[in-house]
Amino acid sequence: MRAACVLLLAAFAAIGAPSPALADAPPRDAALHIHMVAGAKEYDAVQSCRKWKQRLQGHDGVTVTASWTTDHGKELSELDRLPEADLLVIFARRLRLDEPTMQTVRKHWLAGKPVIGIRTASHAFSRTENETFDRKVLGNHYQGHYSNQPCDVVANPDLAEHPVLQGVQPFQSRKLYKAGELPAGTHVLQFGTMDDAREPVTITNLYNGGRMFYTSLGTPEDFENPHFRRLLDNAVSWTTGRELRGH
Repeated sequence: MRAACVLLLAAFAAIGAPSPALADAPPRDAALHIHMVAGAKEYDAVQSCRKWKQRLQGHDGVTVTASWTTDHGKELSELDRLPEADLLVIFARRLRLDEPTMQTVRKHWLAGKPVIGIRTASHAFSRTENETFDRKVLGNHYQGHYSNQPCDVVANPDLAEHPVLQGVQPFQSRKLYKAGELPAGTHVLQFGTMDDAREPVTITNLYNGGRMFYTSLGTPEDFENPHFRRLLDNAVSWTTGRELRGH
């Protein structure tokens, strides 16, 4: 009986059932504060996140603050709002933050608070910091990218019922990222395929009890795609345990 219960709990965890980390979470209709850190010029990260920010704030009880920056940015304005945030969204590239600033950012995931990482979040910080953030926090393993050509994004059939994938249909993106062997505990929700290549592009992970979501997708065209937008909104609900209402 004990073995059967363990297997059942593992099955629920695999499809995204509430984890012990969310047992004491606020009600699903509680207010939600999201803080965004965005700055990746090649992918118009700031522009894309500004539009997403506006859409998110159309939901009841959602507040979104932001630190807009640039590639290799050394400062993050409005970062004083991060400690009060429920969720951190990162879409930045190779930031050069001093240690006090990095400590403020790092405290969020060390406290077991959820993170959504988009595309260049896999290499958002210094090389040393990325070894921890990419591999351990996000549960990813960034290894560069293929050429700038189309790729098809499809669900992992083994996790097709995961809450993050609800209402998300296959779509096309470009410039597929490469991933090495993923750390134990990572769940792959979507793959990107082209020619003979097949790479994990959307994953979930647990870190210090907090739910982490990462997607290597995130081109400007992706943000215009309703299925990608649905993916991100679902990720907000899943990582925080809050329901987006009233849009």
